[in-house]
Amino acid sequence: MSPATAGLLVVLRRVGIALAFVAVLLRPGVGQTSVSEQLSDLDVLVVVDRTRSMAALDYDGRTPRITGVQADLTALAKALPGARFGLLAFGAETRLVMPFSSDTTAFDAAVETLYLEGPKDGAGSAADRPVPELTAVLERAEDQSPDRRRIVVYAGDGENTTGSDEDPQSFEDLRDLVAGGAVLGYGTSEGGPMPESDDLDGALGYVRDPETAETAISRADLGNLEKIADQLDVPFEHRTAPGGLAPLAKSFAASYSDGQGGHERPAKHDLTWLAALVLLGLVLLELRAGWRAVWTSRDALLPARPKGARR
Repeated sequence: MSPATAGLLVVLRRVGIALAFVAVLLRPGVGQTSVSEQLSDLDVLVVVDRTRSMAALDYDGRTPRITGVQADLTALAKALPGARFGLLAFGAETRLVMPFSSDTTAFDAAVETLYLEGPKDGAGSAADRPVPELTAVLERAEDQSPDRRRIVVYAGDGENTTGSDEDPQSFEDLRDLVAGGAVLGYGTSEGGPMPESDDLDGALGYVRDPETAETAISRADLGNLEKIADQLDVPFEHRTAPGGLAPLAKSFAASYSDGQGGHERPAKHDLTWLAALVLLGLVLLELRAGWRAVWTSRDALLPARPKGARR
């Protein structure tokens, strides 16, 4: 084989390795088939307090309360595969951040990017503020999917700082709309300071009490959260550190179907394995050529043997 031909083969082999590697990353497929999905009959509506008090540094030591909420909700979504999750956030107003969806990646992203109200943006904390919108969302879900079971997971600190003399709205009327759920409480009765910056870095200063100009302390009202749990007829759990949500997730007792009743998704016949085989073959040829080059160079560097010398 001429040097030019050998060099061309080396170039073609290395180009082939690059193309096969890209093909493996792209996961090529042809045609179409149906794949059964494991579907849950469960709709989980998560209600999150996003008032500034959720920035208080009294969760798991000196961690913001909202950080604990985010860790728990991500773990809960992972523990309930196939369930649909919705996210309702409340502060000065209540809004549906994410409608019910089985896309847990989107739910995790919505939870991770949930932002708190600024120190001067809110109208005080009110644990009962989401009741009207929560009722509306659950009623719509019942009309649209009457066969699915809905549970509510309320995550907050229970603090009420609006100064209103009106009786708080009750969650009791929601009992007929839900099949269970939980109230998760964050923070302590001793309380903690609230970082003023958006990134919740206490080194940049804390929220101050406008009346005293001293550092404001947010104190969780765990008793208020227990009342909400009683009204919903669901358990209350005081969350002080990450982990330990498996028993709670198991208590929701989701039932699953394995793609029966038309619950299937389209998928292509995966050809990644074929690209991987081509890549393996080309890499082995490259390694073989490399070893041959090494041994050829080694022989060339050895001193010439004198004529008549024995091997």
